[in-house]
Amino acid sequence: MTRKNKQKSPSQADKPAPAEKKKRVGPMTYFRQVYLEGKKVTWTSRNETIVSTIMVLIMCVIAAVFFWALDWTINTGIQFLLGLGA
Repeated sequence: MTRKNKQKSPSQADKPAPAEKKKRVGPMTYFRQVYLEGKKVTWTSRNETIVSTIMVLIMCVIAAVFFWALDWTINTGIQFLLGLGA
């Protein structure tokens, strides 16, 4: 006598409960909630914003110079290698 396996098939597996529907709110309630959440945010000072912006600009210039130099070096190397065959 064999025992039957009483495991559920994938189609009969426990399905998750349906998600609760969120309560709809009107536009005024929505904007009031957005305003209140905005008041909770810790905003950076003007000085921190200026310093961060300057640092980003400096890093962009450094990256641009680096990639220009790399491109120039590779271009010069390829031109040299192609000139050897002529």
